Amino acid sequence: MDDSSCKQEEPTPLTPEQESVLDTHFWDEWVGESLGVWVSVDEQVLRIIRNRTILCAFPCATAEKGTGFIANSMQTPLGWHSVKTKVGEGAPWGQVFRGAKAVSQVWKPGDPTKEDLVLTRLLWLTGEEPGVNQGGNVDSYNRFIYIHGTNDEARIGTPSSHGCVRLKNDDVIKAFDLIPKGARVLISEQAKPSEGAVAQNASPAP
Repeated sequence: MDDSSCKQEEPTPLTPEQESVLDTHFWDEWVGESLGVWVSVDEQVLRIIRNRTILCAFPCATAEKGTGFIANSMQTPLGWHSVKTKVGEGAPWGQVFRGAKAVSQVWKPGDPTKEDLVLTRLLWLTGEEPGVNQGGNVDSYNRFIYIHGTNDEARIGTPSSHGCVRLKNDDVIKAFDLIPKGARVLISEQAKPSEGAVAQNASPAP
């Protein structure tokens, strides 16, 4: 149970390059002075940000099959989301969730399993962009897109999930405690072809 992934001793200002990415996605219009979350697919990093300052950054894992919006694609959806539901407060490290509900199993490192497990905590995301990641067959909430802990910590930092955003189990506990329900979450990929153009440049609805 490594406790070293959030390496900042104190909040860190965004670099000019990071600010440029967030400006492209209208960060201030979507998040304002509230706390927001930025998942960078390019870097495989999840950052928790307030007032253009990084409070914490964690290595993460997005989908092995890349980015995309369609149900059953096993891809990670881009664009603006928010945290609709938080599940697992106070649960033990390694608690197994199925269908966003805790089951009797608690996973421990070394336990044999053929499953990709949802562990410890989960933050269930809902899309905020109709037709992109909200509604129809592109609805992130109906696709069960979570930020969650995993039994495959060895591949954190590389695209290896089935569509969700995976964190190390220690890290998902920290993220869960920091990120409030309703927080806006941006999932971005700079080198994305035309499929993601709308999601990457969407301003909030009036």
